[in-house]
Amino acid sequence: MSLFDFFKRQNKADEKSPVIETAIDRSKWTGKDFEFMITGDIIIPQNNYDRIMTPTSFNWAKIEKNDWTYYQVEQDEFSYSWEEPGIQMTFNESINYQKARQIAGEVIENIKATGQIAELVVLDKTIVYRFE
Repeated sequence: MSLFDFFKRQNKADEKSPVIETAIDRSKWTGKDFEFMITGDIIIPQNNYDRIMTPTSFNWAKIEKNDWTYYQVEQDEFSYSWEEPGIQMTFNESINYQKARQIAGEVIENIKATGQIAELVVLDKTIVYRFE
């Protein structure tokens, strides 16, 4: 079974699976255009959560807003949601794709450093996905 078999597009005739990386030009994307899904059989111990789930090359601060935990990196922020297919990672609307991708890439490396397998899936917000 393919890693992406559980991602399906609403319109079966035009069904697409999200991709890890492609030749799509994302240079003008901002947080309103994308989100990420971290896939794999991932277990993050609560006592190491902040160390593993935050970037290593940016200073960050943990903030609570509207009863939700966010991580602030400079003027930008991101948050997590644990979903059936993985860990959803969303960003504020103005963050540029390159910065978000770097943050997410560092988080993936932190997860891998714990001996777990993790992959980053880019989700285009203009496509509606459903999980089966």
